[in-house]
Amino acid sequence: MSVYAEHLNSYRVEASGWDASENFFVENASLTWGSDEMEEIHLRCSLKEGSIVFVRLMRPLTSDDINTIPIPYQVMRVFPRDVNGQARIQLRQLRPQGNSNRTETTERDVTVKIA
Repeated sequence: MSVYAEHLNSYRVEASGWDASENFFVENASLTWGSDEMEEIHLRCSLKEGSIVFVRLMRPLTSDDINTIPIPYQVMRVFPRDVNGQARIQLRQLRPQGNSNRTETTERDVTVKIA
């Protein structure tokens, strides 16, 4: 079985962050990509809706790029635990947001008055 996929659209990942008790956790899991920009992950730790978790793709040791960057996700929904004690959690990837109230001044925008 591939380290990348257990089934179609499912990848081995490492999830980390702070759980519902505000304790730091790191857990290996499978992340399943959905069709509606929502991903799902099954974790043993308890998470609160709205919390942030970091997900890093697990790479094989033989990979040239063994360092992968953790991606921030927001917990959108937490479902009840299954018979294995894992909760199904819906995640949405966080993306940088521009600040529409922020204005930047560049050199060409500055007018200098010389007396």
